[in-house]
Amino acid sequence: MKTNFQWFTSAACFTLALFGNIAASQTLADISAGKQRAAACFACHGEDGVSKIPGTPHLAGQDRTYLENALNAYRDGARHDPSMTAMAKPLSDKDITNIAAYFHMAIRDGRGQMVSAALATQQRIQPVARIALAQQQASKPPEAAETASHEAKLRSGKDIYAAHCLACHGTGVAGAPKLGDKAAWKPHLDQGAEAMLRSAMKGKGAMPAKGTCTTCTEKELTQAIDYLVNGK
Repeated sequence: MKTNFQWFTSAACFTLALFGNIAASQTLADISAGKQRAAACFACHGEDGVSKIPGTPHLAGQDRTYLENALNAYRDGARHDPSMTAMAKPLSDKDITNIAAYFHMAIRDGRGQMVSAALATQQRIQPVARIALAQQQASKPPEAAETASHEAKLRSGKDIYAAHCLACHGTGVAGAPKLGDKAAWKPHLDQGAEAMLRSAMKGKGAMPAKGTCTTCTEKELTQAIDYLVNGK
């Protein structure tokens, strides 16, 4: 591994997955499913997590683990509120994980777009993209399919950034170091190459494992990190 290896961290870019405090919760969240399951919450807490009812707390940007613990407590009877208990009672553990992740990422980027919406879209289109690629390769001669497969394994750092990192690192949402901001990246660079790669692979802070690029290899993550730090 190169000693000048550059690091990429933070939001999920998605995050999308990632996903506040995801290092403490190893369950990968489904943001789109979380939004659907949270529909019962919108009347009081707002679809964007911003309550319009006095005395009702805002949920947008709340710590994911805190939200999971609160929902678990209402579901299991440790906390009592007629409305919350009724809403939480039928939720599965996966439902709670997804709802907490949705509201945690219900924050807006510099363009005013909700990060949770961007992550939900990314999660939704990934299976379609994989199927389309598989169909395209199946229609090619073996030599062409082998070449396409080889090229797919060599995605550039720029391509990975555009597909998986832009939502958070393009705007600095949730404290994500911005593309090419050397000063913001320096504390991470000071950790060393091995530590940075481990963080990228496992996830760190609001960023899920591999920054939602589940098919990325270590080499591809290295290239993505180089691009993020240098901006080229």
